[in-house]
Amino acid sequence: MTIVEKRDAPLPAGVIPETDPAYPIVNAILRVVPASRWAFARLRPDGELAGLLLDSQRDGGDLSSLRNEFDRQREKAKTGARIAATLGPLGEFESGITLMFADAHASFGILTLLRTSKLGPFTSSEISVLTLSLDATSERLSALRLNAPETRRHAPSEADDTEAAGESFYVLDKDLQIVLAWSAEDQRRVALTGLRTRLADRLPAVLEETVRELVAGWRSDSDSQEAGIAHPVPFLVVRTRPMSGPAGLFIGVRIDRFSPPHSLTGPAARFHISPRELQVLALLLDGAKLDEIGRKLHITSSTIQDHIKSMVDKTESRNRTELIARVLGWESAHP
Repeated sequence: MTIVEKRDAPLPAGVIPETDPAYPIVNAILRVVPASRWAFARLRPDGELAGLLLDSQRDGGDLSSLRNEFDRQREKAKTGARIAATLGPLGEFESGITLMFADAHASFGILTLLRTSKLGPFTSSEISVLTLSLDATSERLSALRLNAPETRRHAPSEADDTEAAGESFYVLDKDLQIVLAWSAEDQRRVALTGLRTRLADRLPAVLEETVRELVAGWRSDSDSQEAGIAHPVPFLVVRTRPMSGPAGLFIGVRIDRFSPPHSLTGPAARFHISPRELQVLALLLDGAKLDEIGRKLHITSSTIQDHIKSMVDKTESRNRTELIARVLGWESAHP
């Protein structure tokens, strides 16, 4: 079993500081689905935009345009999460997608992604990723609104192979080209019918690189072709497995929402993890790199490495990825 954990450098901070829990949410979405211009705002309980978290202009953006877009989208659908073609004027941009993060009772945030002809239209695989991120991000923002922990089901394991809603499936050839694709979220894309998109021939770059790492050890013998699981961004899980047929070896890829455990309290007690180690572990689970953890916790990289080594020893793991697998309960991923 191969496990990959990674995350790129964070985006520049905006009105809400980088330490805000909503920060990595937008960061992760934009890592997977880039945009020529984008803007995000959270909503207060009274329904007013709380201020811009980040925008591509890094100048605070135009909250009034986001408010207008929010109103237009809510005219189409009064409640609930929504992914749709941007309804406001696009100006110099060729296409736009708006994500409305909400539940059946309240709206929590809005994200607009705009693209020029240079970047090209959104692909079908990118829309699948955005659809998967919609509910996960809505839950995260809801938890922030309530100042309460998120309530989700168990962490994914290789044995957990049931087909729940919110998954995308792909078959790739040896060059990582998409041969077949299907999704359980097609019904969520009805509002995108008028958007000019193109059928994806490849996965988004971040996910393709994840698949490449998971299958790097595959050779011609079947024993080397191990199934893999990865957590490339906070809201996604990527699984790979070999698929053989008359035409040769293909790569089966399943992408669905990451459902973290309700709390790290259990693993911390089980493995005797200290409070400081728990802070480091929580950031690792969110995909942070060592330098980012150091900035947030105001400690050196060597101290972080000491904490990680201590947790590796306590969990009887061989490395950091096995540590994460054991803590998250991916027991089938541990030898």
